[in-house]
Amino acid sequence: MIKVWINKQTEDDRPDQYKDSLIFNMLDKNNKSNVKTNVETLWRRFGKRALKSINEDFLIVASSVFCADKRIPRSYFADSWTRNIDINIPVLEFDKWQAVKDDLEIMLNFLSGDKWSINFRSNTNRLRGNKDSRYKIIKNREFDGVSLFSGGLDSFCGALKLFSENKRICYVGFREYGLLSNRQSELFNALGNYYKDIDKEILQFNVTPYSPIGITQEIKKYGSESTSRSRSFLFLAGALAVSSLIGDKTPVYIPENGFIGVNVPLTDSRHGSCSTRTTHPYFLKLLNSILKDLGIGNEVINFYSSMTKGEIVSEFIDNPVFKEYAKKTISCSHPCQSRYDKISPPLNCGYCYPCIIRRASMNKINYNESGFYNPEYSLSKSFIEQHNNIDGKASDFRAILLSLKDYLDNEKDENFLNYILLKHGVLSKEELDNYKRVYYESMKEIYEMIEVEDRKTNGGVLDYLGIKEVTGEEVVKE
Repeated sequence: MIKVWINKQTEDDRPDQYKDSLIFNMLDKNNKSNVKTNVETLWRRFGKRALKSINEDFLIVASSVFCADKRIPRSYFADSWTRNIDINIPVLEFDKWQAVKDDLEIMLNFLSGDKWSINFRSNTNRLRGNKDSRYKIIKNREFDGVSLFSGGLDSFCGALKLFSENKRICYVGFREYGLLSNRQSELFNALGNYYKDIDKEILQFNVTPYSPIGITQEIKKYGSESTSRSRSFLFLAGALAVSSLIGDKTPVYIPENGFIGVNVPLTDSRHGSCSTRTTHPYFLKLLNSILKDLGIGNEVINFYSSMTKGEIVSEFIDNPVFKEYAKKTISCSHPCQSRYDKISPPLNCGYCYPCIIRRASMNKINYNESGFYNPEYSLSKSFIEQHNNIDGKASDFRAILLSLKDYLDNEKDENFLNYILLKHGVLSKEELDNYKRVYYESMKEIYEMIEVEDRKTNGGVLDYLGIKEVTGEEVVKE
């Protein structure tokens, strides 16, 4: 077990059980802290000196979890995945957090795949509060909701949907690195220029944890962690902070397709390791229940939960903003890798799991980026030709092929579908039926992309899957 201590003050008041813990200082001044952040932007842009105490707590809790998640390497632990983390967090509303402690641990265990022990202590220090700001104050605050704006394809389509419904939305972006922030701004400005008459705003914030105080050389040699499943939890906490400033019932939207949301395991050895679990219905139920128990009335909603990515993009085939800017959205799990190929980031790699799902959706609408040789991706060779010899780059594609083969072999088997869909979290009967449809249609989109590329390149993937011909929607297996 690794112990973590979160500080909002300079004095070191740790009890004996946390004397050897890793320390993350979230102090008022970045130059005295090992957690660099500008979260105060979220409330100062609204002309406020501080958030409601419970919303500040929620932001501190999410930031603390993100810091530990980002800086404690999974490879340090026995199975190179499941970490055992005991974290102590200062909060203003101690009694409320004690009441949801057990549910919070269950939710975080599900989210990150780790074993969390969350402990709270009462603290009166406010986070960067009691200061006025005159910088870009938002004057018109009559918003209908808050939506996450990551710069990804789903969130871009989500914004298009909200704009097309004349919804006045305050968008929130997480600035993980400067180039992504610039891309978010470019995409938002493109939307703003087209939908000029609809009130809108975007706020971007960042939380960047550096090496914690007290880290040992034994841990440090494993480096930082690349998975960061809690990133979108922190993203949501920022959006909830903003929604609390607009209204007690103002909803927060997290647009993401249902296939990624339910996080179907590709193989028995890859139980949902490819993507976040933040939009899984089990997680969202736990989160909204915790918010209610804390007295936070803002609900988190994914209005794309019953749709495939291909169905989402199909709604905007004729939209001029989509036509021009969809190719600039970033769906990739490592968009800065292109620099190793001497291509300026951020850029979709084209070979990770989110990129492959993206490409399948674009193939569905014949969008002009869908080919495997498109310059909008850093991938220089076709998987279809090289799926057996692209070293680690082909691992996600090979896993998808195995998953697709399992699907084709078992598509009429209800027990198979129930097994893979319920593997990660509880679903109601209605949700299960809904996700069966989403899973089926998403696998069809993947298959159709592979079929198109395989026929172009004579890559032999259909032979690998044991498929000899396709007639209409019927797949004929050998």
